[in-house]
Parts: sequence; C-alpha cells; structure tokens
Amino acid sequence: MPEAKEKAPLMRRLAQLMATVGGTSARFLGQWQPADPEVARRIRLITNFGFLGFLFGMAYATFYWFIGHPWGSAIIVGCSLAFVVTPYLLRATHSVELCGHLLSGIMAAGFTALCGVEGGMNGHAIAWLVSVPLCALLLVGRRAGLWWTGLSLLAAGAIVMAHLLGVPMPTRYDPRWHSLVTALGYLGLIAFMFLLGLIFESGRERAFGRMQQALGELESSNRQLIHLNEEKNEFLSIAAHDLKNPLTAIIGNAELIGEMENREKVVKLAERIHTAGTRMNMLIKDLLDANAIEEGRFSSHIEPCHMSELVDECIRQNHTNASRKQITVNRHAGERFWVLADRLATLQILDNLLSNAIKYSPLGSTVEIGIVASNGHILTMIRDQGPGLSDDDQTRLFRKFTRLSSKPTGGESSSGLGLSIVKRLAEAMSGSVECTSTLGHGSAFTLRLPAGDRASL
Repeated sequence: MPEAKEKAPLMRRLAQLMATVGGTSARFLGQWQPADPEVARRIRLITNFGFLGFLFGMAYATFYWFIGHPWGSAIIVGCSLAFVVTPYLLRATHSVELCGHLLSGIMAAGFTALCGVEGGMNGHAIAWLVSVPLCALLLVGRRAGLWWTGLSLLAAGAIVMAHLLGVPMPTRYDPRWHSLVTALGYLGLIAFMFLLGLIFESGRERAFGRMQQALGELESSNRQLIHLNEEKNEFLSIAAHDLKNPLTAIIGNAELIGEMENREKVVKLAERIHTAGTRMNMLIKDLLDANAIEEGRFSSHIEPCHMSELVDECIRQNHTNASRKQITVNRHAGERFWVLADRLATLQILDNLLSNAIKYSPLGSTVEIGIVASNGHILTMIRDQGPGLSDDDQTRLFRKFTRLSSKPTGGESSSGLGLSIVKRLAEAMSGSVECTSTLGHGSAFTLRLPAGDRASL
C-alpha cells in the first residue's frame, strides 16, 4: 500500500506534464484542428514527439560531448534539430504522412549512423532500431509500420552481417567510457519507449475524453429530439382535438343560419360561431406565442408600468366571462404601484391568470386580486375559490401542453400552453410566477416583477 501511494503522485505529475505538453502543442498548431479524431491524434503525437525528442536527444548529445565523443554528439544534434523542425513542417504542409515518415526516417538513419561510430554489434545503438517500427505504426499507421519494420531489419541485418564477416566498426570515443555509454544507452531506450507510450496514452485519453463528451452531447441531443417529438405529437393531438370541436360548431351553425328566418335565432347562431372562432383564435395564438418564445423571437420593451391600471384593464377584458358565471372580481390595492416590465406581456400574463381563475371557479364565487410591494419587487396575487391543485398537478403546472386534473367549471377549453407562456414571459422581464394551492381550497398565483422607479415602497 505505501508503495502504491508513492507511485500515485508520480503518475499524477507525469500526467500533468503530458497535459501541459499537449496544451502547448494545441497552441502551437493554432486554428488547425482536423475534425477526424484519428488524424487529430496523430497530429498531436507528431508535434509532441518532435519537441520531446529534441529535448531527449540534446541531453544525450551533451553527455556525448562531455565524454569526448564528437561523432556521436554531431549525429544526435543533427537528428534532434531535424526532430524539432518536423512540427513546423507539419504546420506548414498539413501532411501527417510526410512528417510521420520523416520522423521514422530520422530515427532509422540516426541509430544506424551511431552503430557505425560505436562499434556496431558491440554498441547499444543497434537496440534502438526496435523503436523505429513502433514509432512509424503510431505516427503513420499499420502499413507504414510494416514498411519501416522491413527497413529496420535490413539496417540491423547489415550491421549483424558485417560483424559476422569480421568487418570492423570503430568505437570513436574513449573505451573507458564504454560501460557507462552502454548502460545509459539501454536505460535511455527504456525511458524513451516509456516516454513514447506516455505520449500515445495521453493522446488516447484525450481522444477518449472527447469521444465521451461527443457521446454525451449526442445522448443529450437524442433526449432533446425525443422530447421535441413528444411535444410535436402532443401539439398535433391538442390541435386536432381543440380545433375540431369549435370548427364543427362553426360549420354546423353556419349551415343552420341558411335555414333560419327568425332573426333572434340567427343572432344566437352567429354568437356561437363567434365564440367558436374565438376559441380557435386563442388556441392558435397560444401555439404561435409558445413557438416564438421557444425560438427566442420574443423581445420585451421594458418601461415603468402602473400595475393597478394594468390589473383594472385585465378585469375589464374578463368582465363578460366573469358575469356569465356570476363571479365577482375584487381588487385590493391602496397605493399606486409601478413595475419595470413590458406592458403587453404583463397584460397577457394577467389576462391568462385571471381568465384561468374565472375558468376554474364555481358559479357565484369570488376572485381576489391583491398588489403589494416586497423587497424591491411588486407582487400581484390572484386567488380563486376553485378546486385547487394536487401536488402532482403543481409539479407539472408550468410545462408545455400540460393537462391538469382540474376541469373548467363552465365547459371552457384549455390548450395547456397558457401557464408555460406566462412563466417564460415573466422570466424574460426578470420576474417570476409562483403558485400556492391546496386541493379543495382554491389556488393563488403570484406574479413577481421588479419595482419601477416611481413605485411607492
């Protein structure tokens, strides 16, 4: 357990290092970010490999110079410079294949050249040729990996054959450093392979993370599409059902008018046609309003509005419906309250809330409207004496196309869109709408809007 705990911080630091390198390569590449995740992975791999290979090589070149091995130092410096140029070439040409082959060729040529100045089979450089096919496989692909495997085998085979034939390959550094050079060469190979694997794993994790993010976004989009499809089906159902009845009434009454000679009966039929047409118009208006808000096409004109006057206007608009059901609407407001709101949107909210209160109230009941100030807001409460709302109804109250368990008391219709529109309009004016209700004891809806500069607080 202690050993595992010690390794964890080390792995975290390595992961942070690779994340930093990955971020640097992303900034280096700039706007060039291919959509294909596999191509993007290889681009980052080539870029990181080029920069880190340069640092790794320069460390070895410095060591070789220190021990008096100028040939080895020159070869590694040349390879390191070629390594660091490759990312710039990639950014200029956008050719992943070219740069991947270039890095593989630099490695194959560099390690073969080192074999020629470090004793061939007696040196460590021949072992580094094993990294060439792996690099080609990761940087360019399977076919390139096979191709570079063949070239590496040819290079290593030539060195082995020369050794078997007794062709000498010189060691161009002081022999007393041979053990240290060989040891550092093999240890460096282990570190290099680990570094290569770490670069690859970092890229794989990044690609996997992006894939997971894309899958999450796709799942979210699918859920949204399912929801929209359900809303579309609900819309078609509501439109078909709610337009059918008034349309039937219009057609039927229109047919009867032609047969009627009594003017009073004609007037009554005309009123029925007008009522049915009004119902259809209200449904279509609600659907259009909901669609406009959903698409963000609603733009509010915020200005100081006298709330009491808006409430009084709303009461006048609903006077006929209230009188038909013998419902009394009382307004309680002793002060002149001003709100910062869109006048037409506020009227639409109040009209919806009051018409709902009348719609669900029993005959001969009372609807109370109160206006008060509270913490920089003006609260307008509309309370009815209707059947109230169940807990389940209250959780679904402000959703689109919601059908509540309560039924209108006078045969009125409902699209299930009104309260959804009310909520969106209120929020667009930095306000809110809340409902408090107890089943069997009526409901109270409260519209909260910011107080205007001329409010009496």
